[in-house]
Amino acid sequence: MKCTTRKTQPEGIQMNILRSFSSFLLAAGFGVLCAAPTVAQEQQTVNVILDWAWRPHHAPFAVGIQRGFFADEGIDLKVEQGRGSATAATLLGQGQFDIAHINVTNAAQAISKGVPIKSIAVYQTRSAAAFIGVKGRVQLDSVEALRPLRIGSTPGGSDGLSLSVFARANGLTVQDFNVVGMEGSGKTTALLQDQVDVVSGDSYAYDALVRAAGEKPEIMLLADFGVPLMGFGFATNETFAAEHPDIIPGFLRAAHRSYAAAVEDPEGACEILRTTYEVPGTNEACVAYFMNLVDLSQSPDDPQWGVQSAEAWDALVGALQEVGEIGADLSPADFWTNDFQPTEN
Repeated sequence: MKCTTRKTQPEGIQMNILRSFSSFLLAAGFGVLCAAPTVAQEQQTVNVILDWAWRPHHAPFAVGIQRGFFADEGIDLKVEQGRGSATAATLLGQGQFDIAHINVTNAAQAISKGVPIKSIAVYQTRSAAAFIGVKGRVQLDSVEALRPLRIGSTPGGSDGLSLSVFARANGLTVQDFNVVGMEGSGKTTALLQDQVDVVSGDSYAYDALVRAAGEKPEIMLLADFGVPLMGFGFATNETFAAEHPDIIPGFLRAAHRSYAAAVEDPEGACEILRTTYEVPGTNEACVAYFMNLVDLSQSPDDPQWGVQSAEAWDALVGALQEVGEIGADLSPADFWTNDFQPTEN
């Protein structure tokens, strides 16, 4: 250890004094009081589960980890791929993970079934749920234009929920539409081969898929037709919230920085994601996918990024209660909290 002193005495005399003083301190049970090495900040491990396997909309995580945004908050972030938001909610509630990147509509469904989690932030305030066709084949400018078309949809899950809420919001029932049930993996092929006229799904994903096939998408966002579902945000379980309330604001602050950095340089963010986690596809397709999601989300320049709205949750819970997805005995306050929002982003 190197000690720096001022040369007020000849160097040899000064060193003898210092050695004598140091020997005295050690004999007395004290440490030498000079230039102690810097102690590294203790890192708290935080286990996060994604809504799905690594995809372009996860680019902010890749950026934040590489650039040390989470480490700056004292967080050793461990990220695991998911298998859908519904599964992520279940595993989060079981305590297998601390925080989930999740579709908050699916989180609300899980909470209504007794899963002990709460939404702590929402940044995608408009649902990406949509009907997607190929431009030139269909025109999706009204509910009536959709009714005679063949709709490729996966029974159950988010597809079925979105269609139910959409129908009710427009004074119809699901039976008023020509729905063709199919596996999710087959919807893109069915659309491109004209086996169905439109498919239901997330706009940002199908927009990229249709364009990659050399076609232009025709998109009808359900949010433009009275559907108040919300998209991505973050949830935590009750145990982690109780034991580490000081960690969550730092996580959200780092997540915001990561998102802002990815939006500022989407090409670079996608390059980091694709090379680090071996996400397939071109960088151009990754950027298109990610920026389509950004268009439905809060601007990273918004000082209220991630802060949840009582009005939005009232509308979501009300819509889910109308279609029988959650019980009438639950209030919106049971699903979300802003208590962990950082004081500054």
